[in-house]
Amino acid sequence: MKGIKIRFRAGRYLCVSFVMVVVSSALLNTVCYADTSLWSGDPLVTTLYGRVQGFEDNASTFVWKAIPYAKPPVGAMRWKAPQNPEPWSGIREENDFCSMCPQFGSIVIAGAQQGAIIGNEDCLYLNIWRPRSAQRNLPVFFWIHGGSNVQGSANPYSGTEIASRGNMVVVTINYRLGIFGWLTHPALREGADDFTASGNYGTLDIIKALAWVRDNIAAFGGDPNNVTIAGQSAGGINTLSLLISPVAKGLFHRVISQSGGLQPVSVQDGDAYTEQILKALLVKDGTPEDKADEVIAGMSNVEIKSYLYGKTTQELFEAIKGLRAGPTVFKDGVVLQSDGADALNDPEKYNQVPVIIGSTAEEGKLFMYLSGLHETWGPMLYQAIGRRASQIARILSLDEIANRLAAHPTQPGVYCYVFQFGMFRHCGYNAWPVDEGPNSRMSWAVALGSFHGLDIPFTFGLVKRFPLFFSIADKLFREDNRAGYEALSNAIMDYFAAFARTGIPHPEGMPEWTKWPGRQGMQKERFMLFDANDREAVLRMGYEAR
Repeated sequence: MKGIKIRFRAGRYLCVSFVMVVVSSALLNTVCYADTSLWSGDPLVTTLYGRVQGFEDNASTFVWKAIPYAKPPVGAMRWKAPQNPEPWSGIREENDFCSMCPQFGSIVIAGAQQGAIIGNEDCLYLNIWRPRSAQRNLPVFFWIHGGSNVQGSANPYSGTEIASRGNMVVVTINYRLGIFGWLTHPALREGADDFTASGNYGTLDIIKALAWVRDNIAAFGGDPNNVTIAGQSAGGINTLSLLISPVAKGLFHRVISQSGGLQPVSVQDGDAYTEQILKALLVKDGTPEDKADEVIAGMSNVEIKSYLYGKTTQELFEAIKGLRAGPTVFKDGVVLQSDGADALNDPEKYNQVPVIIGSTAEEGKLFMYLSGLHETWGPMLYQAIGRRASQIARILSLDEIANRLAAHPTQPGVYCYVFQFGMFRHCGYNAWPVDEGPNSRMSWAVALGSFHGLDIPFTFGLVKRFPLFFSIADKLFREDNRAGYEALSNAIMDYFAAFARTGIPHPEGMPEWTKWPGRQGMQKERFMLFDANDREAVLRMGYEAR
């Protein structure tokens, strides 16, 4: 096999083959187009694809925005595995984040009209923050945003505070969402390479971004051999999915999953959903609804693929408006293990790295509130169901995953937390006011409590400045309790930074966070409980949130 020599980082050479024999090479191996340089403190950085200019984000950090990590997945690349970005000449100087990937607008996206189709298919970019110093080989904190894998973007997650406080390089990414991120059908698989045939385009985007980090992050002062992948909600699901991805092996070295889970669906479920999309498209094009199935049955795979590719973003989204949310994350047998979460039962089938898994104490209350149950249920029933449903969901996701991992002697440390700040207590401290709420019968403490996603602004040190889901942040984050919630945010950042640096979340001088004891130790203190009062952070190991 013939190769070419390319200068790579400070005089080293990398031989890149013209022919990729192994399927994974097409996704993970980088063809070098330009010299890279090691970090020197100068925010003008040379990546493998071209130069990028960083800017002062605050007094202590630099930021680089909207760096392409893959070719735009548009036109013939729409439902394909991501490819290397095109090299550029000159200097990329981006002061703004890139467009979010296509999605329906919702109340969680600032300025977006509910149900409006927003975003752009050209969205595969990442952002980087780092301290303003000359230090190299810093830990890399790689953030995957949430949003049920159908919404969201990297834009709200400023890494400036956690990069500065944790002395880390922080990377945030966009990845394809919804029907552009996860779609499978025999017509899309026929004649395709194994990655493209997987349907896991969003997962492959994340892996491609990790490969970009491996090949380029040293130029920003990051250590490519010490990468922590972290994410919340769908981001937490995606971090755990990478545990069972043979393709992602070696691209990350620690995992933080916040309010995530691991339940990849079958390819057959994906096929069934795509059939619904085809039917909806045909009906919108004038086919009688009772004839649509017959028309689909008469189309060849080539015709179906051409039909799907011929639709605009607008047309595709209009077709799925009346459908249930589509499945995401397929256990396809190539990108993810075919046995899904059961792969965690076999240490040979998953990537063994240190793991933190966490949840909020009252996850379910957000969804109850958004469903309007606070308007129809009494506070006692609402509180009882909200707390109990959250506990059950946590046991089925957090506890079960931790138990499976901890069962293997070769598995590095597994650590779990429950975030309690804001949770409702009949007796004891309440961060929310208990005499004010969405209606005369229910307080904010009962209606929302420690809801799904509340730990995000604490993770990033952006309390009071993070665009929360509601306009009522001032009810929870007040001047009289500022000392407590700021101390809690600092503590969480310190624990996560220690974990990113060493694989053990034990910053100096802080309470010890002990490992998950496994199924045999379920009566032990097994969670780090993150909480605060008006004056200080309240941190302790505990059996359960209370």
